[in-house]
Amino acid sequence: MEPCSYCGVLRRKALNIGARKLGATKLATAHNLDDEVQTLLINIFHGDLFRLARSGPISPNSMGRFPIRVKPLYEVPEAEVALYAYLRGFRFQSKPCPYAGTSLRNEVRSMVNRLEFAHPGIKFTILKTFEKMKPWSHLAVKNLELRECESCGEPSVGRLCKACEMLLQIGISQSH
Repeated sequence: MEPCSYCGVLRRKALNIGARKLGATKLATAHNLDDEVQTLLINIFHGDLFRLARSGPISPNSMGRFPIRVKPLYEVPEAEVALYAYLRGFRFQSKPCPYAGTSLRNEVRSMVNRLEFAHPGIKFTILKTFEKMKPWSHLAVKNLELRECESCGEPSVGRLCKACEMLLQIGISQSH
């Protein structure tokens, strides 16, 4: 399994737990157009219909346990977000991930950026096409039930949530 998988799964779990501890019902993330298009394509490449069905600018509230995620920058290109942050003097993360160069996301990012350069607007087209298909994606997962992870109590489609599965693989067990 790629390091990105661990980082993403454990980061999402930490955000959910932290938001719940603060009593937050909504969590705004800085995911932008580039992030969304990359994620959609990665989920297609992995055949992950469940994540495809849950994608979008507002996430569903799973069992009332996850805060609803909102993505106000959903349709804003990454370059515009970076320019705005630069002009406003926001500090950037100074250390890149040591695994970024070998990740599938990095390959997808490069591919999509090459396509966008050759065919301006293709990122928006991919996003809007998925939005048109989204009602059908729910049919593929309509009978999928969420339950509580037997180890930590977080919502899960299986006996264990993905975070607990991963931690167990490396010899760390979770409990309520």
